Amino acid sequence: VALAATLIIAACGSDDSESGAGTPTETIESADTTVAETTPDTTTADTTPETTAPEEAGQDVVADTAAAESALLTVGDLPDGWTETPREEGASELDARLAECVGVDGDRITAADATAQSALFAAPDGALSLTQDIGVFATERDARTVVAFTTEPSVPTCFAEAYTELAADVFAGTLAEGAELGAPTATRLQVGSAGDATQAVRVVVPVTGDPAVVAITVDHVVVRGGRALAGLTFENRAEATPVETIDAVTAAVATRLGA
Repeated sequence: VALAATLIIAACGSDDSESGAGTPTETIESADTTVAETTPDTTTADTTPETTAPEEAGQDVVADTAAAESALLTVGDLPDGWTETPREEGASELDARLAECVGVDGDRITAADATAQSALFAAPDGALSLTQDIGVFATERDARTVVAFTTEPSVPTCFAEAYTELAADVFAGTLAEGAELGAPTATRLQVGSAGDATQAVRVVVPVTGDPAVVAITVDHVVVRGGRALAGLTFENRAEATPVETIDAVTAAVATRLGA
């Protein structure tokens, strides 16, 4: 769930997902740990066999960074009329808080060393924007573990709390003068199958005092492909982004990861 999607993401994998109607679970075992990559029935389970041995912890960061950069979305992958603008490098305080929500805090798992981030893409109506972050982990087990952490019941609540604390700073200067933000809510979002596993969380921040914006909806989506995680953030100030739009972009991301 992109969550800081920006810190937990990556490139290169297979396309063998299964949409779970119940609660499918895959257990990943090593000598001293057992991690269940369990998916709630509103998201996509990870059912692919593990292809990277747990002991293969070495990583060519330079090569993986190049792979991550080549797998990033471009404006050409999006519908006609979308535009792109440069994006500030690095992660925000909100990104760091969201990463903590899914266990990428240094105590449970180390964030990816090979990372890349896209430009800021904007839809023709100007209300919807999209960013992507990719991170490649040393092992597939690490990437699977992050996805497993995103399924924990506390994640949506943690997201809502992060936005409650930081939304005023995140959206500062982008709303009408005098506009006020209401209490954010966060729920799991059902999205289509893409890559090896997909998870998503939708955050809604009510807005009063701005005639142009009633609410800001932010969808955080994470897609795994092998050792790589791709994090997508859809921000919409007109209406909730249609799931069909999210699925179309996510499918394009999975294709690029697979390539």
